[in-house]
Amino acid sequence: MRVNPKYINITVKNYFKVVTNCVIPKLFLKGKFLGVMKLTKAKLIETLRKKNMGETSYQVRKISGISVRRVDQIWKEYKETGEIPEIGLRNGRPMKLIEEKEVDIVKEAYSKYRVSASTLEPIIKRDYGIYIPHNRIHATLLHLGYATKKTNKDIRKKEWIRYERRHSLTVVHIDWYLDAITRKYIFAVIDDASRKILALLEVGNATTEWSIEGMKEAMKCGKILQCISDHGTQFISNVDGDSKFKKFLEENNIQQILCRIKHPQSNGKVEKWFQIYAKHRSAFLTKEEFLNWYNEVRPHLSLNFEELETPALAFIRKMKAEV
Repeated sequence: MRVNPKYINITVKNYFKVVTNCVIPKLFLKGKFLGVMKLTKAKLIETLRKKNMGETSYQVRKISGISVRRVDQIWKEYKETGEIPEIGLRNGRPMKLIEEKEVDIVKEAYSKYRVSASTLEPIIKRDYGIYIPHNRIHATLLHLGYATKKTNKDIRKKEWIRYERRHSLTVVHIDWYLDAITRKYIFAVIDDASRKILALLEVGNATTEWSIEGMKEAMKCGKILQCISDHGTQFISNVDGDSKFKKFLEENNIQQILCRIKHPQSNGKVEKWFQIYAKHRSAFLTKEEFLNWYNEVRPHLSLNFEELETPALAFIRKMKAEV
């Protein structure tokens, strides 16, 4: 392809001279290109009203921030049809109806993984070999009653800052939670790096003895270095700060890290996990089935999500290599 010599080595200074001499701007009469060209129904009616009053296209173009050429196109269509042109922000391709096959796939996938639409999108692509946009998945979940509409409060305003250890078993989070339905006390031990639940107890009372039993169950997964807890009476003594639980940790060379008072964010990983427990525990008959679903089946957004990594896989991947 031959290049016109006058376009070679164009400098910034004479660039605009070449552009203004181009044939394309001539299609737009006296107008100029604008960065944003949006035309709402209200602005459209106001534009036509001003034109009816005798104002020029150049004068009324500023109402909607559109070009003179676009005003002429709208005015021409209005004069030929006698009706307001059907244009606006909500125009476009007609919405594609959700197929029954898609509903069945989304329903089956949600029943197994019980995650949001954005997480189900790559899961469905991996398991079923088809791509369904997360917006259509969310609409399907709304239709099935598995999801609720988003509100402005659901949008995160601050940038997400993640604090986590590099290796598994470096530190664990522990806490007690009272289930509002079963009225049982739930004790959980969650690994900080992998988010894997190392121990889960469902008992009648939150005691120091049960806390020790839960830690013993977690220690079967490997050597734990540190333990983060709040100032609950199950973990410390309110009199002198000493307790049987603290003594148990010292005997097993586990350092206890206490959260700042009235600051649950310090133990946020286990606090967040209790929300998952409250929402999904009733869908499983036994505690073991629920643990298997969380650790082995459900991908975790805070892990290697591109590989749909589960806490169990991350626990192995992040295990510190023995020297």
